[in-house]
Amino acid sequence: MLFAGPLCPAQRRVSADVEVKQALAGKVITVTKSVYCSGNGRLVIHFHTPEEMFVVTNPLGEARVYVPKSGKDDGGENIGLSSRDELLYLFLSGRTDDLGVTQDGYRLVSTVNEEGLLKKTFVSDQNGSLPKIEIVYQNYLPIYLAYLDATGKAVNKTYFSNYSYFQRFVFPCRVTNITYPTPRDSAVVRTLYSNLKVDSNDPLFDYDIPAAGQR
Repeated sequence: MLFAGPLCPAQRRVSADVEVKQALAGKVITVTKSVYCSGNGRLVIHFHTPEEMFVVTNPLGEARVYVPKSGKDDGGENIGLSSRDELLYLFLSGRTDDLGVTQDGYRLVSTVNEEGLLKKTFVSDQNGSLPKIEIVYQNYLPIYLAYLDATGKAVNKTYFSNYSYFQRFVFPCRVTNITYPTPRDSAVVRTLYSNLKVDSNDPLFDYDIPAAGQR
């Protein structure tokens, strides 16, 4: 039986190498990084390219950003970098039932079965939010998420595939996101997770940005 809930008590850490490719207007931008996610919400991101950089953050968005080459250290509360935005954290915290959208003010309004697939519909009345989200599940695992505008048109689509299975932890290693900035244009972001490790002892889980005198 598949289980996509949180890790058992002995497994509170997950790490992965990540490659992100964004295609827009005929250009491809590649970002590589390693992510280290703890069950308490602490997230360390080590960017490798296009520039080495460390980000340490939590679910509240209290983040610090450190660039070793320049020694630049930006930090502060709620600067828009939250561990809740990292897919590893959503699966680690057992949020596969809604992919975290209820934390953004959406509420579940329907659950239907369609040809062996389960579709959940969420809505939001908040100003500035797209009014509807659909999430489709296969074998209780999310395979598709879409943000819909007021006309019912999907303006942002995400596909989840290539699931990897660990003890009490399941994760999609391939994520494809398509946005439509204009009716004629689209932007595609492909994210590949590799080298997944569950409950490892990598010291980067506990990485702290060095003090100014130690850089």
